[in-house]
Amino acid sequence: MNHAGTKTPVDLPVALVTGGAVRVGRSICERLAGDSFRVAIHHNGSRQAANDLVEKLTDLGLKADSFFADLTQPGATGKLVEEVIGTTGRLDLLVNNAATFVSDDGEITDLAIMKVLNVDVPTRLVELVTPYLIESGGSIVNIADLAGLVEFSGFKAYSLTKKALLSLTLRKALEFATRGVRVNAVCPGAVLFPEWYSPTMRREVIDGIPMGREGTPQDIAGAVAYLATAPFVTGQTLSVDGGRLVALMKEHTDHQL
Repeated sequence: MNHAGTKTPVDLPVALVTGGAVRVGRSICERLAGDSFRVAIHHNGSRQAANDLVEKLTDLGLKADSFFADLTQPGATGKLVEEVIGTTGRLDLLVNNAATFVSDDGEITDLAIMKVLNVDVPTRLVELVTPYLIESGGSIVNIADLAGLVEFSGFKAYSLTKKALLSLTLRKALEFATRGVRVNAVCPGAVLFPEWYSPTMRREVIDGIPMGREGTPQDIAGAVAYLATAPFVTGQTLSVDGGRLVALMKEHTDHQL
């Protein structure tokens, strides 16, 4: 990893990572900080984890700041962007990582919150940060899901939210291409199973992965780091899934024959 070297904090490119304190978001922040980004770590219910991550990165000689926001509340996205810009003075990368995962039999209020967090919030953040990204020649990486490409049984609503995020990626990539802003997406496969997944459920998923294992948060972070620094790549969806997508596509094709 390339550390900040002689650059001062104001010279460092800034990456805002929503949901950046825990799980995959934490690994993304760690990777970007190591790659000479100043990371703006957004958190909602993980204040201690965010503070711990800032301390860890600071001890390594890297630059990080934490920002609290309940993005489901009115005006929260605008306030978050204002605070990040006010603290860092610039923005070079937005990683729309914050999301929630609800099954189709979930409570209606939980399903509604999922739509807001998975679709409305990223859409609004893209609108808000566009002027800053045009100024810096920056980019956006949306963290979608394999479910946005292949609908998962029992998670139709969730799959639709991630499909919408991929649609946003394509639309904004075309819109922003002539303005120097790139927009891409990462589709993780099986990475950090939900706690409520039983051993049987986990085994069934892993059995469907050609590479025969669950992915790691570092796998996703590496994909984000690549897309963040690939100057001629936009409008792309990078599946990081151990081959699960191609296996599912083959299975779908075989059923049609």
